[in-house]
Amino acid sequence: MLYLLNGSACEVTQSQFLSNSPMMKTRKTRKHVCPMLDQGESNTYACCSLQQLSSLETSLTLSKAVLIRCPSCAENFAHLHCATTCSPNQTLTVNVTKVMNVTHLGRPRDAVVAYQAYISNTFAEGAFQSCKNVRIPATGGFAIATMCGRYGSKLCTAQRWYDFQGDTSNGLAPLDIDFRLLKENDTTGVPEGMVPYNGRALGCNENTTTGGMACSCQDCLDSCPRVPPPPPPPEHFRIQDLNGFLVISIILLCLLIYVTCADRNSMAAQAFLSRQLQRWGTLMASYPLTVLLVAAIIVVAFSVGLKSIKLTTDPVELWSAPNSRARQEKDFHDKHFTPFFRTNQLILTAPGRKGHLYNSLLFGKQNFSGLISKNLILELLDLQKKIQVTSQATLKDVCYAPLNPSNPSLTDCAVNSLPQYFQNSLDNINAKVNMTELGVTQEVDWRDHLIYCLNSPLSFKDITDLGMSCMADYGAPVFPFLAVGGYKGQYDEYTNAEAFIMTFSLNNYLRDNPKFKVALRWETEFLKIVQDYQRNPKANFTFAYMAERSLEDEINRTTAEDIPIFMISYAVIFVYIAVALGEYSSCKRLLVDSKFLVGLGGILVVGCSVLASMGFYSWIGIPSSLVILQVVPFLVLAVGADNIFIFVLEYQRDARKLGETREEQIGRVLGQVAPSMLLCSLSESVCFFLGALSTMPAVKSFALYAALAVLMDFVLQMTAFVALLSLDARRQDNNRCELLCCVTVSTRRPNKPNEGFLLPFMRRYYAPVLLHSFTRIIVMLVFIFMLCASIFLMLNVKVGLDQELAMPKGSYMLDYFQYLYKYFEVGVPVYFVTKKGYNFHTVAGMDGVCSSVGCDQFSMTQKIRYATDYPERSLIGLILYLSPLTYNPVLVVDDELSWVNTTELR
Repeated sequence: MLYLLNGSACEVTQSQFLSNSPMMKTRKTRKHVCPMLDQGESNTYACCSLQQLSSLETSLTLSKAVLIRCPSCAENFAHLHCATTCSPNQTLTVNVTKVMNVTHLGRPRDAVVAYQAYISNTFAEGAFQSCKNVRIPATGGFAIATMCGRYGSKLCTAQRWYDFQGDTSNGLAPLDIDFRLLKENDTTGVPEGMVPYNGRALGCNENTTTGGMACSCQDCLDSCPRVPPPPPPPEHFRIQDLNGFLVISIILLCLLIYVTCADRNSMAAQAFLSRQLQRWGTLMASYPLTVLLVAAIIVVAFSVGLKSIKLTTDPVELWSAPNSRARQEKDFHDKHFTPFFRTNQLILTAPGRKGHLYNSLLFGKQNFSGLISKNLILELLDLQKKIQVTSQATLKDVCYAPLNPSNPSLTDCAVNSLPQYFQNSLDNINAKVNMTELGVTQEVDWRDHLIYCLNSPLSFKDITDLGMSCMADYGAPVFPFLAVGGYKGQYDEYTNAEAFIMTFSLNNYLRDNPKFKVALRWETEFLKIVQDYQRNPKANFTFAYMAERSLEDEINRTTAEDIPIFMISYAVIFVYIAVALGEYSSCKRLLVDSKFLVGLGGILVVGCSVLASMGFYSWIGIPSSLVILQVVPFLVLAVGADNIFIFVLEYQRDARKLGETREEQIGRVLGQVAPSMLLCSLSESVCFFLGALSTMPAVKSFALYAALAVLMDFVLQMTAFVALLSLDARRQDNNRCELLCCVTVSTRRPNKPNEGFLLPFMRRYYAPVLLHSFTRIIVMLVFIFMLCASIFLMLNVKVGLDQELAMPKGSYMLDYFQYLYKYFEVGVPVYFVTKKGYNFHTVAGMDGVCSSVGCDQFSMTQKIRYATDYPERSLIGLILYLSPLTYNPVLVVDDELSWVNTTELR
């Protein structure tokens, strides 16, 4: 009997390959294609011609390209097809079910177009196990996912794997093959005289018959060496079985309680400071106009530096120290490979919509959520096209186009979304065909295609009669976890998704690159379109969104919005100071005893100190930030207002001594209160200068600006404000009105100072109760306990910077973060860059980074693989732990800063 298998005629008889030239060529080809059939030059029998071998080799080429990382897997894959095509015993395994008459070499012959292949389950499972962990480096996924149709890698089995290989509807199989996998000694349904094929499948950790090496650990778990488990994470400091920090805090508490209190205040130092500051105050009060002029000149000299001020708005530059490991590695990556691409993303939901059960002819019953509906997919496509087309002039200039980066068109831009499974084609979404399967005819539509693509996104042709591709219009696959989110279960229930995810990826550029501004303009347009759509009452989606620039924009937005708040706050504090400082002995002296100008002067002193601080640091090139503009003025105002009240109220409550001048009284009052003001301002300034030791740029610059501003505020209070108070006291002594200085009031000032309400209350009630012996013990115990508790809790503070905390209240980014955590199934990007230690001109150097066959078992990528076996531990720490196992250095890039790029990497 003569059959035509794979396009060539083959006598189904045993024919020995001899040593003549044509046969030798056939044997060499057969040994290359089907080495498992080779039994030696004079002892090899087969049933295929050279043309048939060439056809078989062509059929196996595509699969081998995917599986070649694991030679034993590739050989097992070819093994079965060689056995059913070229084995001299193929009639024991193959049962032809359909033939057709063709003319070959002028002779009519029967051509096989379908057959059954009976395979031992032992062989099939062995071959499948050798291939199921082989990866595709370009995608990070499993190769088996591309060879199992709608089932993907997680649901693939040996039977499903072979079913896909024998299904011509996938566009790859040359003819229909019905693979029947049978357990050992199971002959159910096996025609008489047939024996299931039971060859030996190589293990993935075995060498092949042609000398191919065992598969790497990346593709074969059995090839992984025994790596010593990492040491357990260091335990918390413990004393016996108790928390060590708690024990120390308790001991400290006990010591502080029983330490006898000693007088730590040096009266001599207090007296010395008081005398010196009294002389200083008298001097400043004696020449007020000169002092004010000199102070103004100094402030203006410092403030001129504001012309050179630089505001840092980039979150990376704000929160990551330039000399930190993560920052240095990110800068290295950006310099040599350009920055990681920019992400612009929408996460869309449609809550409250009822789902439905779809009974697919090919895939069975499948639950569809209310979101996965045709009208919403069409609306999503319409929104996507609006974003693309409206920005057409610039999108193609900055978009990430992986397959055509040099001269991309709009369809080359990487846009990941669910409509990409239909190539963004309205016709493809509306396509319908009637399909017959096992005698049942049913209409097949977009749902069947979507089910297939969600489980087999790398397919160029689905298995339905629609015959459409699953690849995006820009030529790459869209993995389902990038298109939908919030699905229940694992990997097989994408149609239950609660959210659509649409991601526009742009190329990223350094900030001095002109295209960086083009990318910013496109993102501005993107945000405008999305926000307009969100306000559309006809929109069916509830969604959150972000652009790459959104984080920086939202941080910067708070400054402009807070300016009115600043103005109102300063006005309120000014009014409060002016009203609270007034003595108000009588209505006639209201304008005389008021302190509006003193209050305004105190506010101006605070403002001048902030301007001087910012100007000084701008002179020396230390950049500022919007956080400084927001916080430092309030901080200095709080400190300055305290000192103003202390000084002015003390002066008002003091009675001038006999023979004492006004200037001497001001100096004497200043000598009484200034030591406390000095120590308070000095301690705060020193604390901020110590805070400048932080390596975080935002904290360091804030601490420097605040420290100098507090110090300048004290200096101006000891000079300009003393002079201002001297002028105001002179006016008040002359009974002149504050706002109308030429108008005098006849009513004299009372001789007895007005103490107000608080001072008598504190003196008569609060102080006696506080200084009672029993109260003092309670207060000291409470504060010592709070101190020790604070120390203990401080040592248990978790380190981290949640990006949500940087967002202003009401920001759309807060909604985006909420959607991101709830619906997005992909983590932040982590990438690895080698800097030195590898000589890629040598085999050893190349083996040190690769992860395929023949690579070093402790190469960089292999160590990453080993680290994934401990998902609960830090990836970075594990890789560094594994590094001493070999000579290869590892550089980890963008782990600390990965929050900056919310991108869609699996």
